[in-house]
Parts: sequence; structure tokens; C-alpha cells
Amino acid sequence: MADGEGSTSKNDEIVKAAQNEIAQAMNKAMNNISNNSKDEATSNSLKDSSIVTEQDIEYVQPMKDPYNKAITYLENHNILQLFQQLTASIVYTKPEKPLEYMMNEVERMKKERDQEKSQEKK
Repeated sequence: MADGEGSTSKNDEIVKAAQNEIAQAMNKAMNNISNNSKDEATSNSLKDSSIVTEQDIEYVQPMKDPYNKAITYLENHNILQLFQQLTASIVYTKPEKPLEYMMNEVERMKKERDQEKSQEKK
């Protein structure tokens, strides 16, 4: 039991030392706060010259999501529909030379589009 009592008193000493350190740190912090409030009055005049206003800040537009930007581009130029049409056509006809077939199909589609545009102008 003597060992247990000795460790308790040692623990009490550690707790008291910790409490003293905390109290000293708190006092120091409180002194710093009161000193800072005194210095604040003098530094306010310095801060006034460094105030940033809205006119000083240049607004930068947020960057558009690259994925959505790409999808918008594909939709605006009907690229997805073009590839769907080409893919369906290739699967249906099963040409010997698919690349050549796709290039011919694209040329045919281009001619059709140009003809439609010329007819709309008339």
C-alpha cells in the first residue's frame, strides 16, 4: 500500500505542476490580449491605408467544367449523332474497309448538308 500512496502523491504533484503551467500560460495570454488592445489604437491608423476595396480586386470568371464544356461542344456540332449514324451504318453494311467507308459516308453527309443549305437560300 505504501507504493500506491507514493504514486498518488506523485500524480498530485504532476497535476499541480500542470495546473501552474496552465495558469501561467493563461496569464501570459491575457497580458498579450490587453497589450494588443492598447497597440490596436495606434495600428488602426496604419491599417486604414491598407484597406482593400472592391475596386482593387479583379473578378475572375470561374472555369467551366471541362467535361461539360466538351459535351456542349459535341452537342452543338452534332458530333454524337454523326458517330451514332456512322456506327449504325457500319454495323448494318459490314464493309470490307470500314475506315474508307466512314470517310465516304462523311463526304456524302457533307454534300447532303451543303445541298440542303443551298436549297434553303433559294
